[in-house]
Amino acid sequence: MSDFETILRESLPPYAADRLLEVLGSDSSSAMVSVRVNPFKTSVCDSFNDAFGEDSRPVPWCGGAFFLSGRPAFTLDPAFHAGAYYVQDSSSMFPSLIQEKICNAADGGTVLDLCASPGGKTTHLLSILKGCSKMPLLVSNEAVGKRVPPLTDNIAKWGSPNVLATNLSAEQLGTLEGFFDVILTDVPCSGEGMFRKSADAVDGWSRASVMECAALQRSILSDVWPALKPGGLLIYSTCTYNHFENQDNVKYIAEELGADFIPVENDRLSLVKGLVSLPLGYQFVPGLVDGEGQFFALLRKKAGENPHKAKPQKHSGKSRFAEIQGDFFGPVRFLFDRESSQLYLLPSEPGVCSAMMDAVMRLSALGRPFLKTAGCRVGEVKAGKIVPDADLALSSALAEAEKGRISAVLPGDGKETALEFFCAEIGRETALKFLSRENITPQPSWPRGYILLKYRGLGLGFVNNLGSRCNSLHPLMRRILHR
Repeated sequence: MSDFETILRESLPPYAADRLLEVLGSDSSSAMVSVRVNPFKTSVCDSFNDAFGEDSRPVPWCGGAFFLSGRPAFTLDPAFHAGAYYVQDSSSMFPSLIQEKICNAADGGTVLDLCASPGGKTTHLLSILKGCSKMPLLVSNEAVGKRVPPLTDNIAKWGSPNVLATNLSAEQLGTLEGFFDVILTDVPCSGEGMFRKSADAVDGWSRASVMECAALQRSILSDVWPALKPGGLLIYSTCTYNHFENQDNVKYIAEELGADFIPVENDRLSLVKGLVSLPLGYQFVPGLVDGEGQFFALLRKKAGENPHKAKPQKHSGKSRFAEIQGDFFGPVRFLFDRESSQLYLLPSEPGVCSAMMDAVMRLSALGRPFLKTAGCRVGEVKAGKIVPDADLALSSALAEAEKGRISAVLPGDGKETALEFFCAEIGRETALKFLSRENITPQPSWPRGYILLKYRGLGLGFVNNLGSRCNSLHPLMRRILHR
């Protein structure tokens, strides 16, 4: 018996271990493909139905999610690039099973997605938090620098401004004592759930690597633990099966850090036929459920003396960041970064806006670059004008726009800077040309200046119409390479 099988049989009931071993030896092409539809976007349902039609069925445990009969060429669907939906394994959609508990704990507060790249759980959390009676702020963090761009790309595509993306370690975030009401930790793991998809995951597995991952996970958890409020929720998850990284670490959180394991209600679990209930968590097992496997557990930090929480800081003129006034289909607030001249659109909800500025000011006190995006990246201020950022085109705030004007009063001199743009609906072929950064010939009806290109009402990106040609503002890193 191999090390993997030995550990697997120690970790799962016999029927589940037998079924998993059978599935891992089968053809990976049988794996189900699933997507989540974006509730922040308009025209999403039409785009989804046109793309997939009747070749889909709902994911029972996640509203707005669907299994597909095959794997379409997502890269060639402009609606995918516009953020109409997110391709995600159905097992990873487990937060929907505990969405009421998440909203009850996070209502009007602050949520942290600690190890967030590439953004699947961040976008899912944004969709869940949309249903809270008071919208919370979501801080989406990725500690590994090279993993940040996929995260910020997917945040931008989702189009919600209620998120702050950061690049900090768990230890640095742990200095924000009692700051978060809910923390989701989808920690780095040995990746046994990737065995059917990746030969490298199989080749890189060993008992030693499992033990190293388990130790790293405990270190991450202990570092970030002070940032969770007493009584706050910790959602712990991995895409692996062994007890060292799963149940043993849940036991560590409960006994060493101080938390109570919270069972999930039976009526919610019944939505996932075949889900394995363990003494300290829940396991999606391929072959028993439609998915590639995920472990999760919910814990509540034990009550104690509430740590001091700093009051929101005043935004002095000496700070790198300033909250400024502006107009964007009505009065709005912006965040201005003096060092990079970047302008960010803050959330419209006053509570979320205030929480975001509080978080920015507190995190800036750590003395290192941390901010990757806040709200929605509007653009860079150059020579008194705003050059639109690609992220702005993807914002849900522009869903109904036919044209727009954004203006902001810069700090210090009190001068106004502005951006004007027009919107143009384009077809699939032109959309794919734009996404590939191929030349686009402007239409006679397009005015000169910045044009927001839309596909089925979904913002794709900006071009600058110079009259005879258009300059693309689509980032090189997001372009389609083959079509």
